[in-house]
Amino acid sequence: MKVLFLSNQPPHVPGRANAYGTRLAGLRRGLESLGVETDLLSLRTLRFKGPHLLFALNARAIARQAQGYDVIHAGDAGATVAAAAASTWHRHLVIFDVHGDELQEAHLEWRAQPTPRRAYLVLQAMLLTAMARRLADMLLVVSEPFRQRYQEKGIPPERIVLVRNGVDTSVFKPVPSRDNGRVRVCYAGGFQAWQAIDVLLDALAQTADDQLHFHLIGFSPQDRSLKAKIAARLGSHATLEDWLPTKHLVERLGQADVLIIPRTQHPSMHGGCPSKFAEYLAMGKPLIVTSVGETAQFVRQYRCGLVCEPTARGLARAVRQAATWNERERRVMGHNARQLAETVFDWRFIARDYLRVLQDIARQKESSYGRHRPGAN
Repeated sequence: MKVLFLSNQPPHVPGRANAYGTRLAGLRRGLESLGVETDLLSLRTLRFKGPHLLFALNARAIARQAQGYDVIHAGDAGATVAAAAASTWHRHLVIFDVHGDELQEAHLEWRAQPTPRRAYLVLQAMLLTAMARRLADMLLVVSEPFRQRYQEKGIPPERIVLVRNGVDTSVFKPVPSRDNGRVRVCYAGGFQAWQAIDVLLDALAQTADDQLHFHLIGFSPQDRSLKAKIAARLGSHATLEDWLPTKHLVERLGQADVLIIPRTQHPSMHGGCPSKFAEYLAMGKPLIVTSVGETAQFVRQYRCGLVCEPTARGLARAVRQAATWNERERRVMGHNARQLAETVFDWRFIARDYLRVLQDIARQKESSYGRHRPGAN
């Protein structure tokens, strides 16, 4: 089995991957540990680098790169349509890695700032996701709610496979925290509209006192104005840091007492299972999550933190409650979190199950091809 990963992101940016890149890299490493040969092809290295609607014009170039590969694992809808177009010249399975809800995320960004470009991105996402769902041999989803959502859209259940976001538990692992007399609450991730940062900021502002300290990590150059707004509002109660390489991120997460994920009931968030969730779990820290999607179900089932209402008031109440936990309570919840990461979210186990699915699909497609090829009985 040979798998070619098709990405819409520029190559050769070590350590700078976002959640999308982290997912592809994690699946690649997991498959390679099982003896699968993989490679990564960036659409940004081909002739038609964008917009995403034009990715399919690279079909012949993709087909040449795919020679000898059994599967093209396409990292989003645009890549999926391009991979399907390439199958005109090369026979391969096309896997649509849904990862997130591109259409809802684009729509939320447009609502936050309605510009012509963002309106175009909504239209592009609408067209590409519809085409990708129809053309792919298999859809990968990151959560059960996403699986249900796509079944409701008319996708047969047998074409939908659950492949969650995972974590390298040998990299993200517990680090002894340092006691400086304050409870440190940390958020590490993106600051896009669909991350519910406005809700998080309101919650932290309601709980800012000398007993708590907030650590927000992951600002990009595009977030300068937001970073300044947060700094002005939280003042000395918060430490704000730009994006960090994985090594330094692990150190910072290890210094936290509680890790937090704000999500609301917006459709772009309801079905997802964010990459940061698996990474937080692996750090062996208690979590605060909102009652949205599978993250809440896992936290309740494994007793590794608090689940609260998806509002600023709900998050603020949870932060205050977390501040009352003693060291033993945090240690027990952190142990449960680490156990969940090791047994459910480790990339090795996720890749193992994914490989079984690929092998089954390949056998079914080969059998179907044999029955229908010219000259077959």
